[in-house]
Amino acid sequence: MFKKIIGTIFTRFLTAIMMLTIVVLNARFLGAEKVGVISLIILAVTIVQMVNNFIGGAALVYLVPRIPLIKLFVPSYVWGVTASLLCAVVLYITNSIPDGYFIHVMILSTLHSLFAVNTMILLGQERIRAINVLSIAQIVSLISILLIFFIFTSSREVMVYVYAMYGSYIIMFLGSFALIIKRLEWGDLSGMKQVIREILVFGSWAQTANIFQLFNYRLSYYFIEHLISKAALGVYATGVQLSEGVWIIPRSISMVQLSRISNEKRWDYAVKVTLVFSKVGVLVSMVIVGLILLLPSSFFVFVFGPEFSGVKPVIISLAVGIIALSFSILLSAFFSGMGKPVHSAIASGIGLIFTIILSLWLIPIYGIIGAGIAASCSYLAATGYQLTAFVLLSGVKAKDFLIRKDEIRLLISEIRSLTSSNLLSG
Repeated sequence: MFKKIIGTIFTRFLTAIMMLTIVVLNARFLGAEKVGVISLIILAVTIVQMVNNFIGGAALVYLVPRIPLIKLFVPSYVWGVTASLLCAVVLYITNSIPDGYFIHVMILSTLHSLFAVNTMILLGQERIRAINVLSIAQIVSLISILLIFFIFTSSREVMVYVYAMYGSYIIMFLGSFALIIKRLEWGDLSGMKQVIREILVFGSWAQTANIFQLFNYRLSYYFIEHLISKAALGVYATGVQLSEGVWIIPRSISMVQLSRISNEKRWDYAVKVTLVFSKVGVLVSMVIVGLILLLPSSFFVFVFGPEFSGVKPVIISLAVGIIALSFSILLSAFFSGMGKPVHSAIASGIGLIFTIILSLWLIPIYGIIGAGIAASCSYLAATGYQLTAFVLLSGVKAKDFLIRKDEIRLLISEIRSLTSSNLLSG
């Protein structure tokens, strides 16, 4: 398990570096306003994927070890295509897609939703290495296509990024589908209604939590666009992307954590793993946030350009919330892995209420800094509920959240073991 975590962290770290490169390229070649438009396109695709995940999401990770794969694969793919088409139409009608990008959002959403289904199946099978390889392939193709356009053409439009999304999404869908189809045994589809019912029972709570959480992360984008400007949104989105890079460690850990807990099915094991991982994840997140805050504002202007002078204040306003969400990510993996996603849904709902009320109050007064403060308060409220639920369910005490010597020794031992095995294999 530890090797899978290290491999996932390395993959996420490499991906984050390349994503940072993409952020810099977009800022330098496209400017703040077009970065804002790109943020809205990505948000629309993400919203569609969230709806798709009611059937093709985290429920698959939980059910793959328990139900024949074909009975999960068929309904997930049918729902993935249907949900993508219908949701894109709804977003278009509600003016949630930038003008001229409706068809692109529809196609990209379908590709991304089907890839998400494949990823959840791979995760349920504990094929972490395959997921990591696909993640790297996706981001490498995205950045490669962008560089080709920026270096060899004079095009400086949003469609450059859209084309890059097409290329990367197609690659990751085909690659993941090839891995899934090898282990897919076509057989009896009887009892499909019961399977779908089980997926919805688990998936509804899990995905309600994810949708609420998505709006906790991104609802402020719409507020900023309408109350300020797309250029301001571009600056805020850049600050958000840099801040959320802190979640590399907790997200990497949580992916392996969810897979192991779902397959292990032991309550005491799940609690112990969650405690250890949460300590490591939060501690590392605090260190990374501290290092980012030490960077002067001039650094961000140098990297992204003078239009992005407001990035550092955005990061400052998000800092406390980013650390809180590092903890929340690991608690969410615990609740999902143990079949209790209702707690994550309630937590995200609480956070969403904070997001709506505080954003409408603070953004008109403090602009994008107000959006960051609202986000931090939302993250703190959501994490506070999850922590309370975890303590009540597990019976852990306050002292259990302190880092113990035996946990440090365990981590050192695992690192040494991993290093030794890599040296011997090399």
